[in-house]
Amino acid sequence: MKVMHVFISMPVGGAEDLVLSILRNAPPEARAEAVCLGQPGVAGSEAMQAGLPVHLLPVVSKKRFQPLAVVRLARWLRAQSVDVVHSHVYNAHVYAVLAARLAGIPVVMHHHKTFNRERRRRWWIMRQLAKRTAAQIALSEQTRLDLVDALKLSPETCTVVSNTVDDTVFTPVTDKKAARCLAGLAEDHPWVGGIASLSPQKNHIATVRMMDILVREGCNASGVICGEGNTRSALQSEIERLQIGHRLRLAGNQRPIAPWLQAFDVLVLPSTWEGQPMVLLQAMACDIPVVASAIEGNIATLGEGHPGLFPLEDDAAYAARVRACLDDDAFRAAVLTHQRQQWARQPRMSDYIDALTAIYRRLCSKT
Repeated sequence: MKVMHVFISMPVGGAEDLVLSILRNAPPEARAEAVCLGQPGVAGSEAMQAGLPVHLLPVVSKKRFQPLAVVRLARWLRAQSVDVVHSHVYNAHVYAVLAARLAGIPVVMHHHKTFNRERRRRWWIMRQLAKRTAAQIALSEQTRLDLVDALKLSPETCTVVSNTVDDTVFTPVTDKKAARCLAGLAEDHPWVGGIASLSPQKNHIATVRMMDILVREGCNASGVICGEGNTRSALQSEIERLQIGHRLRLAGNQRPIAPWLQAFDVLVLPSTWEGQPMVLLQAMACDIPVVASAIEGNIATLGEGHPGLFPLEDDAAYAARVRACLDDDAFRAAVLTHQRQQWARQPRMSDYIDALTAIYRRLCSKT
């Protein structure tokens, strides 16, 4: 089987990193490649330079839907002898599903977030696409049930496949000072790190306020946020207003990200909304304690009762949990014990690939 993963672009993100891991680990039975329909993006360019099978088919040049791009993609998929199309994000779903249908190729829609019923127009479009899709992949049983209800799916077409990370890349390190040196961070004090796009959903402004609390309390930790996005200027302005630029900086996109994560003493994620955040899985694989907002996606990933979960909008609780991870050995040990137990229950990359291959095999047997 030849499986084509379709994106408009491959920026820095969890879905993109997951697909790059799939490309590196795919078995001969389900050869995996990817195609970008607009620009390759940071992750796509990185993959091309590394020799991974990522193609550029520049048929989408604007946000408005382009019908001719569907036709050109369908022809390209047929010419590439693709057996299954696999789409991962909303904008790509539109082109991938319609083109695969036109080319007579089964298509999988992969849902990397919890279902958001508030986006009515997108909900309606997804329902129309679902009618033309052979299989759906959800991150959790609750999301699967939500999708079946909202998109009017046949339950047997929607399968739960929990995310995973490549634990040959994301591994614990024993020499924290050496890890900080590799990431270019000061070696003589602890680091609090965030890794996520600079978008409103990721709520980095809460991290700015949290770091201000730590500075005022006399904590000697520094903070760094890795990522880019449209809230950068607002975040930088608030950092300057609070006069904490010497203790918190915006580092932009960093690739590869594993050395940065391994250098952190605490990984923070104060998001307002998540699916199954890859960065939390990466942190657990690296044995880095996590402090995160107590929202559905974070709770589902870290498990109920994780000591580092804090109520959204409670800056004091956020700061207190970060400080406890840094200063309280018993609290830090409790966080890590919980995470190790949760990580032990997560599928490994080989399990993940096997689950995908089973779906592909089933679809191909029907064609």
